[in-house]
Amino acid sequence: MSTAMQCPICRNEHGGACTSMPHGDGDWFTCEICGQFIVTRSLQAVLSHKDDSTFPRPKRAAISHVLRRSWDEHQKPFFMATTWFDDYLPTARLPTPSEQAINIIRWIGDQIAVTALPIPRLGAEFYARIGAATPRAAHKVTEEVIARGLITAMVSKAIGAYTHMQDVDLTLSGWAQYESEKRGRFAGLYGFIALKFGDAVLDPFLRDHVKPAIKEHISHDLIDMRDAAKAGIIDNLMREKIRDAAFVLVDLTHENSGAYWEAGYAEGLGKPVLYICERAKFEAAKTHFDTNHLTTVLWEAEKPSEFIEQLIATLRRSLNLFPAS
Repeated sequence: MSTAMQCPICRNEHGGACTSMPHGDGDWFTCEICGQFIVTRSLQAVLSHKDDSTFPRPKRAAISHVLRRSWDEHQKPFFMATTWFDDYLPTARLPTPSEQAINIIRWIGDQIAVTALPIPRLGAEFYARIGAATPRAAHKVTEEVIARGLITAMVSKAIGAYTHMQDVDLTLSGWAQYESEKRGRFAGLYGFIALKFGDAVLDPFLRDHVKPAIKEHISHDLIDMRDAAKAGIIDNLMREKIRDAAFVLVDLTHENSGAYWEAGYAEGLGKPVLYICERAKFEAAKTHFDTNHLTTVLWEAEKPSEFIEQLIATLRRSLNLFPAS
């Protein structure tokens, strides 16, 4: 039997109701804001003792966004245990306003593509869907998207109340943007690297030399699936991260099948793809014949500066980024 209670994540601060029922060694929550998810009782005990200083609102909103997206995409409750929470909380962050704007267009387009009708109204859970901290913040970004001519809506405001939006639809420019996003033409401020995980030479080489250099010289982060892991199906998350990356690096040192697949996916989306390989391996056996004629920057762990110089120059050419004269 379900019992009405406060959501342990969003705490229903901005409306919505929540119920729970026992499920194994935890409880199954159904929250109008966060969706459906399961929390172990040990984690519930931890959460019950956290206040805004140890579990601040932006962190709660970020987790609420993850849960809502997971439920919307997969219609399966995400299982939250203490280990996952402790690992995820330090890096939990909300999407930037520009990312929220993209989420708005994607979500509206996905809904209308199914129903062929405008969305009657944006519900209380809308802010969690797009990754905003509050409904007010979500509507502020939405108003900016409206001002840019990408969506239309009937907007009503009342003093001291949130903005209400009804009959929400995409404009022709909005549909063009939606199709562009679906085809991977959006480019975030990060690169994605496909590689074999856990290599004793490559991992520290990337951590100590490659990632800092890319951040310093072209102001992009470099991530792999270990950085991107969150609630959801790993294959979908990987596609999402590749789709939204500004560029993709592919290390072929270990002939990793997954890296070749990710390279092909990125190439198909039209992303700038740059191959890297350990010099001794490349000179001894090359890489697969489908890639050995493509731009490949060779690295040696003992000579990082030479590799970094060539890598940054190649990335700048690929992204049309050049230092100010």
